Amino acid sequence: MRTEEILTLERLAERIGARMVGPSDCGAEEVSGVSTIERAGPDQVCYYGNPRYRSALEGTRALAVITDEEGLRTSARALLVVESAYPAFRRALMLFAPDRSSGFEDHRASTAAVHDSAVVDVSATVGHHAVIDRDCSIGAGTIIGPGCCLGPGVSVGRDCILESRVSLEPGTRLGDRVLVHSGAVIGSDGFGFAFEDGIPRKVPQNGGVIVEDDAEIGANCTIDRGTVGDTVVGAHSKLDNLVHLAHNVKLGRACMLAAQVGIAGSTRVGDGVFFGGQAGLMGHIRIGAGAVIGAQAGVTKDVRKGTTVSGYPARPH
Repeated sequence: MRTEEILTLERLAERIGARMVGPSDCGAEEVSGVSTIERAGPDQVCYYGNPRYRSALEGTRALAVITDEEGLRTSARALLVVESAYPAFRRALMLFAPDRSSGFEDHRASTAAVHDSAVVDVSATVGHHAVIDRDCSIGAGTIIGPGCCLGPGVSVGRDCILESRVSLEPGTRLGDRVLVHSGAVIGSDGFGFAFEDGIPRKVPQNGGVIVEDDAEIGANCTIDRGTVGDTVVGAHSKLDNLVHLAHNVKLGRACMLAAQVGIAGSTRVGDGVFFGGQAGLMGHIRIGAGAVIGAQAGVTKDVRKGTTVSGYPARPH
């Protein structure tokens, strides 16, 4: 959330844990925001963390550059030197984040449909045209965006954000501080069929989905509920847009999945695994903790802990 205080460069340096290097009078300059190296104005700061942009540093108009390089050459008036530049950049962005809160003041919009048996904390917000079905539970401080649909028995913890048009199907349980972006569908049927007389007959999908604390689900992701038992997204894991997790996938803590990753049913993924975009995994395999799956990799068998694989079929990189 954007701070209401006036931030001088000196104060900004303190807030992001940086040491200012430059003329002493720079510290009193007011900072209006954060921009790119190329577009930053004389009252803005920018971030440098990629050598591709080194040449642009000598023509930038920025007041200061956030960097972890002590002697960086730049036309900016000052450097904000930190141990790790990208986390400091993140802290600066948080200070200048625009206000994107809803303009509707009512905690429960007049057009929302909330079943009498649902338990919605008085501090939760329910947007226009949202539907909250029977036996749902919504925790304190949670925001249910416009057009969201929560099926019977869905549970959502504290301080979650469901952006517009999110669907949580029956059997879905979200922990605390979960962020779900627009269009995501959590708890849809798994792709399960049994052939009888040459015809695929639908296998009932009777399980659920658990999304643990502090996870983030990108726009238009789909997470299938378990056939029996639960599909699980571990705490602090982050799914980019258009990721698909099939039924009974178990995703560990702090995993990172880039866009269009697909993981087939009953695959187990350890903690801290990184997936490049469009990687695809077969079902019923095991991915060890700390593994890295390259972009567009086709993973057909188990991957050991800490191994980097790429290509199709995926092999040690």
